[in-house]
Amino acid sequence: MCCMLREEKIRGICSLLKEYDEDILEIVRFGSSVYAPELARDVDLLVITRKKKEYGGYLECLEKVGVDVDVVVKEAGDKLNERFARNILGAFELLYGDGSYFMNMVKFDLSYDEAKAMLIESREDLKSALQRENEERKHIRIRSAFNGLFHAARIAAMTFLAIENSKWGRIRKELPHPYKEEFEAFIRTLHIEYFYNGNYPKNYEEEFEKWYKKVEKFISRLEKERKKEKREN
Repeated sequence: MCCMLREEKIRGICSLLKEYDEDILEIVRFGSSVYAPELARDVDLLVITRKKKEYGGYLECLEKVGVDVDVVVKEAGDKLNERFARNILGAFELLYGDGSYFMNMVKFDLSYDEAKAMLIESREDLKSALQRENEERKHIRIRSAFNGLFHAARIAAMTFLAIENSKWGRIRKELPHPYKEEFEAFIRTLHIEYFYNGNYPKNYEEEFEKWYKKVEKFISRLEKERKKEKREN
């Protein structure tokens, strides 16, 4: 069963959760039901509330929805594990609230080392894809691997610009040439075409390595330029 949710079902999920927990501040959908709804088997939700209620109640109230739902519940002010936060930021949709509590939760220290760590994580995703026998699950992992490369470039660009705003539109505008054009290529190919649309080439292993080297070089050049500026100043 795929998890392509219509608007009325999304409203129903939010209503049922808020009926159970009146202190809910925000509801965020993330994971494969966002970026690959035609393949996803369940819906992952992050619920942010003023005060947690009995966990089983969140699951029970959604049983009538007719879709398998996994719920992570956090109280306002909590922090998310950095790896988990990176995964959510890969593909998410705000279903309820203004997103301010969520964005505070997913803040983590930006650095070029963090960008390099994301590169390594993306390669691990590709290795995981190669071990999957189920073609649908393999497809999801391959898409995630390409998107990991994009996020590595985004973290490096945010570090270079010294900004916390993770929206790639703003990052693209503020990057100087030639980094701006390189980042636009990462958005267009890695994030949109390969990740969201799932239109990566059949020789995806070779393609991944090609883009891996491009992102690795992008990170290295940004880091070296900032170090040079600091020495000169």
